[in-house]
Amino acid sequence: MEQAAAKAARDPRLDFFRGSAMFIIFIAHCRGNFLWDYIPARYGLSDAAEMFVFLSGMAASIAFGGTFIRQGWLIGTARILYRCWQLFVAHLGLFFTGAMLVAAATRWWDEDYIGANDLQSFFRDPAAGLVGLFTLTYVPHYFDILPLYMVVLAMVPGMMLLARINPALVPAVSVTLYAAAVTWGWNFPANADEQPVWYFNPFAWQLIFFTGFALRRGWVKVPLDSKPLFWGSVLVLLAGLSISLPSVFGRVPAIEALRLWIMAHSDKTNLDLLQYLHFLASAYVIVVLLKGREDILLSAPLRPFVKCGQQALSIFVSGMVLSFLGGMVFDHAGDGAAVQIAVNGACFGTLFGIAYGVAWIKSTPWKRPPARAVAPSVVVAPLERDGDIAPAQVAAAKLLT
Repeated sequence: MEQAAAKAARDPRLDFFRGSAMFIIFIAHCRGNFLWDYIPARYGLSDAAEMFVFLSGMAASIAFGGTFIRQGWLIGTARILYRCWQLFVAHLGLFFTGAMLVAAATRWWDEDYIGANDLQSFFRDPAAGLVGLFTLTYVPHYFDILPLYMVVLAMVPGMMLLARINPALVPAVSVTLYAAAVTWGWNFPANADEQPVWYFNPFAWQLIFFTGFALRRGWVKVPLDSKPLFWGSVLVLLAGLSISLPSVFGRVPAIEALRLWIMAHSDKTNLDLLQYLHFLASAYVIVVLLKGREDILLSAPLRPFVKCGQQALSIFVSGMVLSFLGGMVFDHAGDGAAVQIAVNGACFGTLFGIAYGVAWIKSTPWKRPPARAVAPSVVVAPLERDGDIAPAQVAAAKLLT
């Protein structure tokens, strides 16, 4: 029983960092939020997008990988398709909610929120936009994470077939697909304003997804006690930090030249390899430092983030909607300290509440058997004079039974 319980326990690292990524994504999309200056992207090359896709690969390995092994390829594929359908519905719901909000804000404040969110083509030609939206041939920039997730998740059945032959084929095919996409420009059409193709190219970004997937399945193993690997990762992080801080690159010409070269050659759409390397270095350092200390993530201050990671889809969609609303509040109420505290406090509190609420709903409390009413017990005390039961007590006991 103890072994079964241990296997069923969730990894707090996965849930905590998935939850943290949801909040970073909210901050990054919330226009005017002062916390934007403190998200990881300001201190290195990688950001929450790499974290989200990598951890999604690990989560998919846990959620679906075992199904392929235990119940076969067809059942595993069916589960993947069902999850893709859920993601598609969530994508549509997010888009229509976001479109409604920017349309209402444009009408209410007479400001071009439609243009600010790059949705001009949809409102200019809704018929074409609807067809494109439902066929994933219209993917505007702020609504591109879930389509990416759908496509890479749909690749899992094929990778599981390759793993039956040899697990090493999975990373090999993933690297080959990445190289082909970058070399020949494979991508899907987005047909959006300022964005002709998908901003996150799924043929390239599958590399980081299946990196997480393969690591979690054990197809790729990385030693956690390698000092060269650890200190090499630290150097990568320090290099990323040096080209991100003006106080550093502004004073060292060589670092400034390196920063300008990286900026000129970076390719976010095709998962820039320097960003990929920086993220892997970040992940390695964090995992090594947390080794044996994972319970820290279950402490009271951090537990809400773990809960949000357990309900990642609900929190992602809710966070994106709140980012639209929060940005509008900053636009019209200012971005002073009081407004920052109020907006971030309200949004963070709402996301925490949603996470716990969704978890409660998923526990299906209505299926639990109702607690049975227990009749009050009657204390029958003997009389001191002769040990007989008092007549009134006997009568009361008969009435209650």
